[in-house]
Amino acid sequence: MKFTASQIAGILEGEVHGNPEISVHKLAKIEEGVEGSLTFLANPKYTHYIYSTEASITIVNKDFKPEQELTTTLIKVDDAYKSFSKLLEFYNNVKNNKVGIEKPVFLSETASYGKDFYLGAFSYLGNNVKIGNNVKIFPNVYVGDNVTIGNDVVIHSGAKIYSESVIGNGCMIHSAVIIGADGFGFTP
Repeated sequence: MKFTASQIAGILEGEVHGNPEISVHKLAKIEEGVEGSLTFLANPKYTHYIYSTEASITIVNKDFKPEQELTTTLIKVDDAYKSFSKLLEFYNNVKNNKVGIEKPVFLSETASYGKDFYLGAFSYLGNNVKIGNNVKIFPNVYVGDNVTIGNDVVIHSGAKIYSESVIGNGCMIHSAVIIGADGFGFTP
């Protein structure tokens, strides 16, 4: 995904100093910046890197005044660190806003799901599964029989939701998490 300096400045309510049409498609540390990358300068001990970085765009605080010529386009904001975090959150929301059912998957005929649903490839949804609206299930997820999943839930790759489990609204299940497993030990 590519973003221009003017688009980023719009998201961050910042001000572009340099080429507003320059675009970036990846992130980098300021000392490792290359063409096409976005970085930020928040800690003064890294200031010397801004003069040698090859990053296309650098987010800086509004009070930053360069002492030498720069090759990077600046986006000046109130707080560079917070703005970079805000941008990461925005990017993740855009990236994770998938809809539809990829192939191949197993989706039981008795499973039901709401609007804006995404099911990643190689996932399994068992019998009588009930899924709310705006649920994103990424590839390689197992959802057992009779599971109920609320609205606005994200289940990342490799998670396992065992039968009879209930997941409420607004939950995020990270990769390799197992919901519904024995919690009190195992006795043969």
